[in-house]
This record gives sequence, C-alpha cells and structure tokens, in this order.
Amino acid sequence: MKEKAAAQPSIGWKERLKSSTVAKVYLTTVLLYIVTCLLQPNYFSGKYISDTLVTASFLGVLAIGQTLVILTGGIDLSIIVTFNLAAVITTSMQNENQLLLIGVLLGVSILIGLVNGLGVVFLNVPPIVMTLAMQSILWSVVYLYTNGLANGAAPDWIRFLSTESIFGIRWILILWAVIAVGVTFALTKTNFGRRLYALGNSYSVSYYSGVNNSAVLILIYILSAIFASLGGLLFTGYLGYAYIGMGTPYLMPSIAAVVIGGTSILGGKGNYAGTVAGAIILYILNGLLVNLDMQEGGRNIINGVIILAVLFLYGRAKKE
Repeated sequence: MKEKAAAQPSIGWKERLKSSTVAKVYLTTVLLYIVTCLLQPNYFSGKYISDTLVTASFLGVLAIGQTLVILTGGIDLSIIVTFNLAAVITTSMQNENQLLLIGVLLGVSILIGLVNGLGVVFLNVPPIVMTLAMQSILWSVVYLYTNGLANGAAPDWIRFLSTESIFGIRWILILWAVIAVGVTFALTKTNFGRRLYALGNSYSVSYYSGVNNSAVLILIYILSAIFASLGGLLFTGYLGYAYIGMGTPYLMPSIAAVVIGGTSILGGKGNYAGTVAGAIILYILNGLLVNLDMQEGGRNIINGVIILAVLFLYGRAKKE
C-alpha cells in the first residue's frame, strides 16, 4: 500500500504575523493610535482619523517614488523640489487650459526623472549624488520661475479632489487607496515588479537573467518624479496655494515612511503597502508629539532616531 503523504501543518495567525513585516507595521500603527487616544481622548474620533489619513496621503503619494527607488538600492533627494515645482506651476497656470497644465506637469516630471536616470545609469553617478545635484538645479529653476514668490491659487477641480468628500469619505483618500492598490499590484503581480526586485537584490544576477537594468532604472526615476509631481499637485489643492519650500519638510519623512514600512534601504526587499502604514505612523506619532508640546526640531530628531532604530533592527534580523 502506498503511504499517505504527511499532512502539512497549517500556519496559524501568530506564525503569519511573525513572518509578515507588513502585518507587523499595521499592528504597530493600531497600537500607536491606541496609545495616542489614551493620552488624548479627543483623538478617538472619526474626524481625527480622517484628518490624519488625509495629511498622511500627501506624504504617501510622494513616498511612492521613494519606495521604488529605494527598492533598487538608491535614493531620490530631488523629489521634494519636484513636488514644489509642480505646486508653483499649478498655481501659475490656474487660468490656463487644465489639460495643458497636466501635460506640462507630466512633461516636466518625465524630463526630471529621465535626467536622473540617465545620470545614474550611463554616467555611473551614485543616486544620492545625482539626485542631490538635481535638487540644487531644481531649486534654481523654482526661484527663476517664480522670481522668489509663488503666485496664484489652486484650480477648483484640484481643490475639490483634495478637500471634498463623498458619503463622508474624502476623495483624496479614495484616490490614495486606488493608487496604493495599483502600485502594490504592479510590484507583486507583474513582470515590472519582478524585474525591479531582481535588480534590487543583485544588479549582476539581474543582468545575466536577461533584465534590461538600464531601462528599469530610468523608468523608476521617471515614475518617482511623476508621483512627486502628483503629490505636489494634490497638496496644492489641499492648501489652496503654493509657496517656496513647501516640499522641504517631506524629505526625511519620505525616507522614514519607506524604512518604517519594512523596505530595506539596501534594496530588493519591501513593498508599498508597508510604506502606506509607515506614512500613517509618522502622522500619528507627530500628533502625539505635538500633544506633548514637542517642538519641530525635537520631532525631526525623533524621525531620525526611528530611521536609525529600524535600520539597526533590520541589520540584526538579516544577520540572524
């Protein structure tokens, strides 16, 4: 008689939680929210949750590109100025044809990402150096374009998208959810995602496996610039106006959200689903620190410490 195959043990929820970085990040999000509610009962409300998610959404959209670049083992320091440039272009073109506005933003984003990608791929400039140089160039572009003063206001349709609701749910949150699902699907279920992870894990192995590393890298930097522009567009709609330097506070948080979300700073490991939770954690934590009367400088120090702590824990887990 044939022996029966041994039954495979079922994996319980505790084992799944231990093996899933994303699940741990979302559990941390819930626990941190509960702590803030214990310290400030007024935070236990649908309005606070909605407002926190809305403010996190702009960082979340901006951090899409940062997630993609970090998955390749790089980093994009130019996204905050791309974010700002998109904002000032949007307000300056408020009375122009809005299809023209979208075309200009898309064209500028593609150009920025293309230059970044070409510099990294063909000039072999390290990503941090290339994007820092681009950041400096773009700041000059912003000042020349605005003469140091951003004028105009956000077009009505962007204001509507960033501030209005349907059935009590903000449109911006619906848009963020749709984008998050699309990005997560692209990373986990498509050839693009598989090539990206292969590149992030090993450039040489990816190359000898037939992946066009140069094309993937250039596309990643273009997407990073596009999502940075989208974030600037949406944030302008939320504020109703643009100003010089509006993207600067997002640089460290864009990296922190990615790292907290479980994406390895070395590339090849992570997912945007974790970045979403990372962005929410940062804004819950920010609300907690504000409630404790901590100044902005102190909050920035906390963000830096969190990044270092997560990197330390990741490095330790990798050794184990």
